[in-house]
Amino acid sequence: MKILVLYTLPPEAFDHGRSRSEFDLNEAAHGVAEVIPDAILAGVRGEPREILDAVSRHKPDVVFNVCEAPLGRGDREAHVAALLEWLGVRFTGSGHETLALCRRKDLVKPVLEAAGVPVPRRNGFPCIVKPAGEDASVGIHAHSVCDDQQALTCARGLIDGPVVVEEFLDGREFAVSLWGPTTPEFHSIGELKFKHGLRLVTYAAKWDPQSAEYGNSPIVYNGDIEPALRDAILHSARAAWIAVGARSYIRVDVRLNAGGVPCVLDVNPNPDLSPGAGIRLGVTSAGWEWGQFVRKVIEWA
Repeated sequence: MKILVLYTLPPEAFDHGRSRSEFDLNEAAHGVAEVIPDAILAGVRGEPREILDAVSRHKPDVVFNVCEAPLGRGDREAHVAALLEWLGVRFTGSGHETLALCRRKDLVKPVLEAAGVPVPRRNGFPCIVKPAGEDASVGIHAHSVCDDQQALTCARGLIDGPVVVEEFLDGREFAVSLWGPTTPEFHSIGELKFKHGLRLVTYAAKWDPQSAEYGNSPIVYNGDIEPALRDAILHSARAAWIAVGARSYIRVDVRLNAGGVPCVLDVNPNPDLSPGAGIRLGVTSAGWEWGQFVRKVIEWA
C-alpha cells in the first residue's frame, strides 16, 4: 500500500504574537512517516495545485493528512480534506465538514447542546472571551478570563472579529484523546495540573516552552481520577465525537463545572501529532505503540 504523508509548511510570515512552532508540522509529519514502510513525504505551502500535483504524481492509496494551515491560514484547514474528498482519495482523520464545524466555536457549541452534550453556560461572571474562529489557543491569555463587565469590554477589544463569551469553569480540566474507525473505541485521559495561579491553557502555555505559563500547565496521564468521574468525562467526550461526526481520532477538552459535571470546552478533530504532545502523548500513555496507532489510522481511512 502506497502512503503519502501530506503536510503544510510554515508560512514565510505570520501575525505578530504567533509562534512558528504553531505552524511547523515537519516533526509531526516525519514522526508519522518513520513508522510507515516506504512512506512518501510531501510538504506543501497549501496551494490547491500543489496538492493536486502531489496526488497525481504519487498516486497514493491513502493520504495521511497532516495539513493544518494551508498558506498559513488556519481557516482553510478543512479545504485540504474537501479537495481529497472531491478527488475520491482515501485520507486519514475527520472529513471536511467536521473540521470546518469544530473550528467555529460559535457554531459547534449549539450542535453539542442540541445533542445533549454539557457545555459552559453563555452568561454570568467569571466568563472567558475567545475568538470564535480560531484554534490552537490563539487569542487566549490570562486576561481572557473576566470577572466583571469592564474586564469583559477590554478583553473583547483585544480580539479582531467575532468572539465567544461563555462561563469560565474553575474546576479540574482534562484532555481526552479518543480514537477508532467511526466510533470512539479507545481513549486516554490527561489532567492539566495548573500551578502558581494559572487558571487556563493560554497561547503561551501551548506554544512557548520558555514561558512560565508553559511550565505551569503540565499534563498528567494515568493520574488519580475516581471511576465515576472518569466514566462521566468519557461520556461527555464520546457524545461530542458523535455530535460532530468525527472519525479516526480527536481530542476533546473537558472541564468540570461548579456541580462537578464534565463540560466540553473544545473539540479538536485535527490534534497535534508531534512526539510528546497532543494525540501522540495520549495514545502512548494508553499503552499503544505509535506505529500501531498509525497503522490503524491508515486502516480506518
